[in-house]
Amino acid sequence: MAQRRADLEEFFHPDGVAVIGGVDRSQTEAALRDAMDARWGEGNWHLVNPKGGSIGSVPIHESVADVPVPVALAVISTPPAVCVSVLDECGAAGIRYALVFSSGFSEVGPEGAALEAELGEAGRRNNIRIFGPNTNTNAFEPVPEVPNLRGGKIGVVTQSGHNGRPIVQGVHFGIGFSRQVPCGNEVDLEVSDFIEYFAYDKDTAVIAGYIEGFRSADKLRTALEAANAQHKPVVLLKIGATDAGSRMASSHTGHLTGSDAVIDGLFEQYGVVRVRDLDELLETAALFAKLGPDVNEGAGLYSISGGSSTLMAEAAELAGVAAPPLAEETQEKLHCHIPGYLSVSNPVDNGGTFITTQPAEIRRQVIRDINNDPAVGYTVIGITGAVPSMTDPLGEDIVALADEVEKPIIATWNSFKVDEVGFDRLVESGIPLFRSFRGCFSALAAYHSYQRHRSTFRVRPPLPDARPEAAETALEASPPDTGAVLRSFGLPLVASEVVSSVGDARRVAAEIGLPVAVKIASADFPHKSDAGLVVLGVDTLDEVEQAAQSVLDRARAAAPDAAIDGVEVQQMVSGGTEMIVGVTRDPTLGPAVMVGTGGVFAEVLADTAVRPLPLDEADAYEMIRLLQGFALLDGARSRPPADVDALVEAIMSTATLATALGNRLTELDLNPVVVLDRGHGAVVVDHLMILADG
Repeated sequence: MAQRRADLEEFFHPDGVAVIGGVDRSQTEAALRDAMDARWGEGNWHLVNPKGGSIGSVPIHESVADVPVPVALAVISTPPAVCVSVLDECGAAGIRYALVFSSGFSEVGPEGAALEAELGEAGRRNNIRIFGPNTNTNAFEPVPEVPNLRGGKIGVVTQSGHNGRPIVQGVHFGIGFSRQVPCGNEVDLEVSDFIEYFAYDKDTAVIAGYIEGFRSADKLRTALEAANAQHKPVVLLKIGATDAGSRMASSHTGHLTGSDAVIDGLFEQYGVVRVRDLDELLETAALFAKLGPDVNEGAGLYSISGGSSTLMAEAAELAGVAAPPLAEETQEKLHCHIPGYLSVSNPVDNGGTFITTQPAEIRRQVIRDINNDPAVGYTVIGITGAVPSMTDPLGEDIVALADEVEKPIIATWNSFKVDEVGFDRLVESGIPLFRSFRGCFSALAAYHSYQRHRSTFRVRPPLPDARPEAAETALEASPPDTGAVLRSFGLPLVASEVVSSVGDARRVAAEIGLPVAVKIASADFPHKSDAGLVVLGVDTLDEVEQAAQSVLDRARAAAPDAAIDGVEVQQMVSGGTEMIVGVTRDPTLGPAVMVGTGGVFAEVLADTAVRPLPLDEADAYEMIRLLQGFALLDGARSRPPADVDALVEAIMSTATLATALGNRLTELDLNPVVVLDRGHGAVVVDHLMILADG
């Protein structure tokens, strides 16, 4: 494919490099040339330091303006307070890119953050793209080639220079890498730029990243769309999974959709594989790179002990990886070589001594037979202990078979003792190699999920952003008429009216029809039922007056300074399944829509699915089906199936409302949304809308 990020192609392959800052004058000219040539290309670099001088015949220029030839990239290692002036000099010299190695910026506090802001402004002023600051030159460090590499290479992008190193050290496990990119503080170029670059890089098959946060939602979506278009799996370790409680909001939605849930929703939309530690990142990305696309499901499990086989089978099932029974014909073939008292149905246990007593051809035929079974998409060989008499020949067998069999062979080496011939042979074979059963089957589960959903990856069109006239009128009211806003976007609210007196409550109840619900109308009580400010099933007009007075008295006693709009009298809705639909706002990704199992126990159940905008109807159906509560909608325990289509319409109306209101909408909580029987629609029973000043 053509590389569409020509700017980054030029950055990675600069025509001339100015290395500006500290110079180790104690080194020999030969050592200097060897180090610089390896990183920047032979003769493609120039040293710059205000003190000038030379190292042997290599001149040290006092200013970048003194470099006698044009250069494209400046590598800046100067005190942070000097970096802006250096960048201005680079701009005057026509330099287009700067790698700012220097630290001491936003990572050290407000003073450093101010310097970083000045650095970013200097880059824009001089039309220089900046990489960093607080980074290193690992992006230009040659990655060792892997002999006999199986599969493709991994492009690595990180927001920690050090955490990139253990990933690329996977070369010692026979894993290939195209490049590692440590982005630093991202004053300009950011991880999304490099994900997009790797998407079009012909030397990269899989994109792996260590991410602490994203800066631009638009750039991120563009990058992930590019990766999907080019069929490049993206595997990310995104930290922050425990941050969901850091921002507590007034609504149920705010409690249930921490920023990490929104990230997960975005990853679901774009097929990003999320992992939880560096080992999982490396092994999962390597599996994708080595297998390539379209490997069938169905694991054939093979080990040298019954206990190991049991562990493998359990780990596979826990991860959701299918290990189907082998065909009777296959089992008969296996029992020609493996004693009848050992299980060969899947997993296959060879008993251990089989390895030490049988010739290589018999040992290898057993693996062939497993691999050839029609239900098997690949064979996983589990090696739990380093026993040279068994693991050495097994390693030799795998090397011999890796290129012979049609379906992939995968192995685990579960022992800490890796100074073994058997381990060396596994690495030499180039097959996917794991250090644990859990890691192996977790990666396989992610691989299969990605393959199943790959055909559904799509670009979501923007939702309409026009506000109906009725919405504008309702927003301008004082206070805003939030119910009218919801109705203007097609959300089906139950019949209700807010009144200011108990007498009016009686009148409205008579108009709506008994029974009714009576509740306080006040944004200062977001959880009305918890405060005892909701009375349900009121079925006489006298009781309506009593309930209205009761909730007013309780509200005033509980919070004398609360802004109370009055009492809401509302139609009672019987039957149906209570759900919750809401909107929250992520600082980076913007508005996101949530759906979950609702009612007063919404926060207790915490059964939700979240997607950032834009979303489409397919997203809405997917979110609903992901819920544990979907069984309630689908007719569990003889319940009539619910009107899921109506719930989807409510989700899409909510998404359209969130798009149209933009920054004016802080949060929205529709709880409960009662989903009636199929064909009978859904209705919003209660809502809380939190608006920013317009």
